[in-house]
Amino acid sequence: MLPLARETVAEALRGRVIGGRVVYRESTGSTNDDARALALAGEPEGTVVLADEQTAGRGRAGKARWLTPACTSIAVSVVLRPALPPERLGVLAMLAGVAVVEAVYEVAGAACALKWPNDVMVGERKLGGILVESSLTSSAVSYAVLGIGLNGNVPAAELGPLPANAALPTSLLDEVGRYVSREAVLIALLMSLDALYGQIRFGQTGQLVARYREVLATLGQRVVISDTTQTWEGVAEDVTDEGALVLVTQDGERKVFAHGEVSLRARAL
Repeated sequence: MLPLARETVAEALRGRVIGGRVVYRESTGSTNDDARALALAGEPEGTVVLADEQTAGRGRAGKARWLTPACTSIAVSVVLRPALPPERLGVLAMLAGVAVVEAVYEVAGAACALKWPNDVMVGERKLGGILVESSLTSSAVSYAVLGIGLNGNVPAAELGPLPANAALPTSLLDEVGRYVSREAVLIALLMSLDALYGQIRFGQTGQLVARYREVLATLGQRVVISDTTQTWEGVAEDVTDEGALVLVTQDGERKVFAHGEVSLRARAL
């Protein structure tokens, strides 16, 4: 496996907000941690951190590890400084989800979808994940780090062991039966992020939300949502413009969840 041709990625993104600067790590614990350190040091919006190997990546709330074997997959984080109130930060996860789905289909021809709130799925197998971390100052967002991990040119059987109750993994290699250019996926992904983020910067999120609904496989499914103390069961009816999930419970009550863990039930609406 060859290292990323990061110069190729940087050249393709020249002049854009996202990708105006590309920072490469041969190996790192977490690209999100690296991007956060850069953000704290005053790094401009749009800086991208790429790594060929990630040894301590994590899922939401640090609940699961996300490993990126050397020179096989995609680990990328972006420094953002969005002019958004904290309650609207969910649009960044929507932004990332739509960009991932479209880039993977464009480059590899693999049709993936999203499982709320942050999983990239092909059927019932997990291809990747999204992690948004932010720092708030009073009622404003100081910075946000948008992290994306995708299993690339590696057999899914080599990605274990898995945490309890985790979805089985898949990879681009397994899905399309051939090696996929990581550079091409990254360029398509970051270009899509840049275009969609431009819409957010100008307050034009309607098309993004509509597209997110189209690729969110959770909608219409009977699900269980849990937090640290309670669970709810019902049908995932919709998402709000901020990316919160709307659940219609078994007794007909509509509840809105900004956070939570979702388990899909076999029976659909």
